[in-house]
Amino acid sequence: MGWHDALAVRSAEMGKTSAEFKAGARRKAIATGLFLMAVCAVGYFVGWMWALLPGAAAVWSAFQCVSATMIASRLEAIEAQHPSGRTP
Repeated sequence: MGWHDALAVRSAEMGKTSAEFKAGARRKAIATGLFLMAVCAVGYFVGWMWALLPGAAAVWSAFQCVSATMIASRLEAIEAQHPSGRTP
């Protein structure tokens, strides 16, 4: 069982749904795009060394987006197996 599988099981036990993780992934995708725009603006106006700061935030936000998407897909599988909303 992988890390995202364990997180999905724990989230299901806490009553979280795949829709919540999809919404979170969508927010993180938007944040990643905004950080990338900030990278371009800071790099153009201030310098590319300073653009590393919002670049690091963009990478972290993208990682969170991918992670939330993976957990949502695993939660969908759990929800399909247990339509009553209860996990074993």
